[in-house]
Amino acid sequence: MLKKSRRDFLKATGIAALSAGFFSSSKINVFPQAFRQKSNRPNIVFLFSDDHTRDHMGCYGDKGIKTPNLDNMANEGIKFNRAYVASPQCSPSRASVLTGRFPHTVGASRLHANALPEFTDIVRIFKSNGYYTGAYRKVHQDIIQKNFDFYGDDDEPLRTFFTERPKSKPFFLWFGSRDPHRPYGQGAFSPAHRPEDVTVPQFLPDTPKVRQDLAYYYDEIARFDKDCGIILELLDEYNLAQNTMVVMSGDNGMPFPRAKGTLYEPGVNVPLIIKWPGVIKGGSISNELISLIDLPATWLDIAGINIPQEFEGISLKPYLSNEIQYIPRGYTFFERNWHDNWVPQRGCVTDKYKMIINYRPEAAYLPSLDLYESDSFAEIMRLGDAGTLQGNLRWYMNTSTPIYELYDLERDHGEWQNLADNPNYKNIQDELLEAISTWMFETTDFLPPMKGSFPADYPQYANINPLNAGITWPNK
Repeated sequence: MLKKSRRDFLKATGIAALSAGFFSSSKINVFPQAFRQKSNRPNIVFLFSDDHTRDHMGCYGDKGIKTPNLDNMANEGIKFNRAYVASPQCSPSRASVLTGRFPHTVGASRLHANALPEFTDIVRIFKSNGYYTGAYRKVHQDIIQKNFDFYGDDDEPLRTFFTERPKSKPFFLWFGSRDPHRPYGQGAFSPAHRPEDVTVPQFLPDTPKVRQDLAYYYDEIARFDKDCGIILELLDEYNLAQNTMVVMSGDNGMPFPRAKGTLYEPGVNVPLIIKWPGVIKGGSISNELISLIDLPATWLDIAGINIPQEFEGISLKPYLSNEIQYIPRGYTFFERNWHDNWVPQRGCVTDKYKMIINYRPEAAYLPSLDLYESDSFAEIMRLGDAGTLQGNLRWYMNTSTPIYELYDLERDHGEWQNLADNPNYKNIQDELLEAISTWMFETTDFLPPMKGSFPADYPQYANINPLNAGITWPNK
């Protein structure tokens, strides 16, 4: 039995990683003087996009997309390059941000599943500590949504929250946009993005239909940016900006094949920008490994509220404020479960490597329903049927999936060259397999860890693959 608590383990992963020769911290001291607790507790605003990969904003290098408000926010705060969701799926990802725990821990592993009410959410914690809480649009956790003091649907003006809030209380505001989630079409933003101006990711074919599909995706990101601009202007108008932490991120990657619903970078690496006037130096850039389950612990910490011991995330306040020594993460973990189809996966990423474990290796790539019905996937299938998919794109025609995938992200940004079972990377594979298995144990995963999944006093089971329990079926 593992004796460390979940929280101890998750904190210790940073230390464990530093002791391994192939991990290193990327922390940079870019912040001004240490944070000093103000008598008036800070407000917190969370701007959450829906299906949005990190790369697709101007401040992240995509010059074809119109995101002036968020680009300016990055200029006034810090931009994280390596922020990861706990799951590349809407409901599980949102559950993790609202509870500070991994989706499988709180019973919200699949699409449309609610976190179990016995797990305390940050809305109730904020309210019990004197904060006024509000949410707009998509929360995707129905039980938790009812806990907010204020809720505004798609038709509710963004100003309403600011006029109705009690002026004597600090507030937590969740803005859950529905952009850039599918379905797509004309009219989301004017002037519309032109197909010739989009950047086609290397995992999609460059055809007119794919370019138009991406242009619609860009339009909805621009519409999200416009809404964020309204909220940022309201903070200024009501003289709230100087005492408000504003955080922008996405719930999972872009709704395109080999992105949303996968553990590849386009599925789990999302934008993260934090603006905190007087604490964070504008224009800062971080390559630190961050998990979005760290956000609730961070928010409670800056509000002076005790972080529940059960939280599996860690506070970023020491990092943001440079107040005390910050112990960097060595690993960031994520999971994929049911989302229109059953593709259970577990994985982790380090500063250099990523490992993915596939628990249904007999299955080929299975996109979620919204991707299956997209023009981009139709183009992939058309080209595949014609035998004209080129290079790495032939991956879509695979008929199965390896149990283990291991990638060197520095040399192989697209995650095409699987290094699993390569003898030159055996130590790395063993290390990451151990890390994922320990994480699964400590967070009460319902899937069996691939390493150490049987009791130590049964050595005859030590090397049994938990996918089939070592059973070899006779030929029929």
